[in-house]
Amino acid sequence: MFAVSDLMHTKPIIGPAAWVRADFTGPDQWTVAFSADDIAELFAALEHARATGKAFRDLTRDDFPLDGLVAKLREVSRELDEGRGFVVLSGFPIDSDIPGIDVETMYWGLCAHLGTAVTQNGLGEVIVRVADYGNGGLANSSSRGYQTNESLPFHTDSSDIVGLLCLNSAGAGGQSSLTSSMTIHNELVRDHRELLGVYYTGFYYDRRDEQSRDELPYYRNSVFAWHHDRLTCRYYLRQFIESARERFGIHVSEVEQLALDTFDMIANRRENKVDMHIRPGEIQLVNNNVIVHARAAYTDTDRVSRELLRIWLNPSDSPAPPAGHAAFRDGMPPAMR
Repeated sequence: MFAVSDLMHTKPIIGPAAWVRADFTGPDQWTVAFSADDIAELFAALEHARATGKAFRDLTRDDFPLDGLVAKLREVSRELDEGRGFVVLSGFPIDSDIPGIDVETMYWGLCAHLGTAVTQNGLGEVIVRVADYGNGGLANSSSRGYQTNESLPFHTDSSDIVGLLCLNSAGAGGQSSLTSSMTIHNELVRDHRELLGVYYTGFYYDRRDEQSRDELPYYRNSVFAWHHDRLTCRYYLRQFIESARERFGIHVSEVEQLALDTFDMIANRRENKVDMHIRPGEIQLVNNNVIVHARAAYTDTDRVSRELLRIWLNPSDSPAPPAGHAAFRDGMPPAMR
């Protein structure tokens, strides 16, 4: 049964998560660099992990000891949960002479200290390639956003934290944009209070043919929820609302259309968003509870193809969301194949 929080928050959110562009002077404020000692520790942890004989997805934080990096990662976690909601780690080792499996293992091991990874698709993958799969983009009803080079409007992913490790930048395009969903909510409370109920009730989304046998091919999810005295957001790709309407006849009312347009308008305002390019060796970490993100379209070349590795994480101390909010936070079920 669909249910959301019984409470609709109508007061401004105050704190570092409710930021605007003018709060930042440049990337130095959100970038944390790996030192030479940090890199050495990552490779030492890799050797320790190899000695366990486990596949990388079975490794725990204890299998990947990072005693020296603990303080830095603790601060990263605090910034994600209590601060602005995003961090970029720079200088992660991705050199061409490092085997791909070693890069994935170090990425997995590092992220194990930030949270527990969950599955991202009906195939059960816990790390997915973000690249142009050449499968027709989102016009293909089975395609997901990470499989296309198309522009993606402001949205969240399903887990609490999404991590993106850049292996290769695009030939052109691919800019990432971030906006605080807390700032969006504040503006809605101030100027569009009549629409608030629509966001707390939510929208129907297309499952993109990744439902299990006992599920409908669409689901409903609230945009905002107030629980555990915190406001959280989940705003999934708008194209999936539109394809649910087109494929399954899910009606989208004029008021719902206005609510979607209003959310997107606020998110896209220049004064509200931060733009960045994720460079090779950088890991962008974003708290989906308080940040929505977008991506510009990109173009690959014969020599350069954009490729990132995405992971979905839930910190161990994060409270479970109410029913009907944050669908697939704990991973996606096996798809009916």
